Amino acid sequence: MPGSRVLLVVTGSVAAYKACEVLRRLQDRDVEVRVAMTQNAGKFVSSLTFAALSGHRVLVNSFEDERPERIPHIRWAEESDAFCVVPASADFIAKMALGIADDFPSTLHLAFDGPVLVAPAMEDQMWQHPAVQENVDKLRVRGVTIVQPTIGPLASGRHGPGRLAEPPNVVDAIMEVLIMEPAERSLVGMRVVVSAGPTREHFDPVRVLTNPSTGKMGYAVAEAAARLGADVVLVSGPTQISEPSGVEIIRVINAEEMRCEMVAHASLADVVVMAAAVSDFRPVAPVPEKLKKAAGDAMSWEVEHTPDILEELRQLRGNRTLVGFAAETSNLEARSREKLDRKGCDLIVANLVGAGATGFEVETNEVVILDRFGGSVIAGPALKADIASAIIDAILEFRQRLGIASPEKAG
Repeated sequence: MPGSRVLLVVTGSVAAYKACEVLRRLQDRDVEVRVAMTQNAGKFVSSLTFAALSGHRVLVNSFEDERPERIPHIRWAEESDAFCVVPASADFIAKMALGIADDFPSTLHLAFDGPVLVAPAMEDQMWQHPAVQENVDKLRVRGVTIVQPTIGPLASGRHGPGRLAEPPNVVDAIMEVLIMEPAERSLVGMRVVVSAGPTREHFDPVRVLTNPSTGKMGYAVAEAAARLGADVVLVSGPTQISEPSGVEIIRVINAEEMRCEMVAHASLADVVVMAAAVSDFRPVAPVPEKLKKAAGDAMSWEVEHTPDILEELRQLRGNRTLVGFAAETSNLEARSREKLDRKGCDLIVANLVGAGATGFEVETNEVVILDRFGGSVIAGPALKADIASAIIDAILEFRQRLGIASPEKAG
């Protein structure tokens, strides 16, 4: 959040140069950043670079501190709100998992009492090695946020998992860890199913009934849940968005396909978020070949309602937390509250569309999150990634109010 202070730990990885962009983007969000580096990190990017960007002295070891009257790793830890390792090498992840403190950054880790985030970056063989995965799992269990590496080109020329998540995504994750304490934020052991994007209902092979949803809001919710350790399935209509890291994605075209996938996956879920903008209507009799346009000819189509996916999910809900979305053009809260009651949702996320800076086809949003106890929270205007964090917070608070423990805590 604005005004926060972040410890950015840079470790020995060719991706260390991307930490410069992470630092700048955090500053753009009014976050103060101090940098600590491992010795190997300095072989990729000079400490002078980070000192110039951050406006603070960069430490590699405790004996470089100009204020020896206070132990540096204690002072830095006490003066910071989050501890973020970007990029995180396999070596440093192992140190964190085992509690090794043999240099300034690892000693700083043990001295820090607050939210911790790790963004791994390494070759695919290393990332997939059982030892690395065991160490990452140990950190997750402790409440550490893991920003999943992506699949892409690696320094070796290979292509696979292990590439550092893109800096904007890393920054979004850091902003999220600043909102809640680690003990409150864990979704480890939970399965979350999210729908996103529009659906397309074909009249013929080239003409469709659809809407302007981009899917960005649903994708942001899925990625936010994954960053908190949830096992996430994203059922996506047609979009132009890159696949979020750490998420299983299932692509569909029309409402019936989305219904089938959501019903199938919701049966094993703890939380279901119906963020997709599903078309309300579909042609009764679509045709297999393109219809030719004749000059002066009028054309009409008979349409019918598409399946009510949210209603079917309500009937299957059981103990699952069900979250719906409502897009309205007026009387936002009243109409959304009516939908929440009618659909039997636990929460509903309501937003005005066609209002310029919110809704479809923009990067920002402003929503009202309503729950079935009568509560409401206004979130935004803000980036959709930040709105997604607020939605996850509301889900966690709702489940805590009902006394629903996560599978991890219940076990």
